Amino acid sequence: MSDTDRPAPASAPELYVHYCEVEGCVKWGSLGNSPSKLVPVRWWCAEHFPEAFQINRPLKWP
Repeated sequence: MSDTDRPAPASAPELYVHYCEVEGCVKWGSLGNSPSKLVPVRWWCAEHFPEAFQINRPLKWP
């Protein structure tokens, strides 16, 4: 199916705006984490992303 065969959307999609969860930080929350699908995602900027959620794996080079 081609994109040209589809009807135009009735309305624009809604965007979910999420900022960093740290009090007073106004940066965009680009890093999110949730332990399961039942728990809402929490968002942080790169500066405030908790170390507990970071994956510390060495990069593999070919």
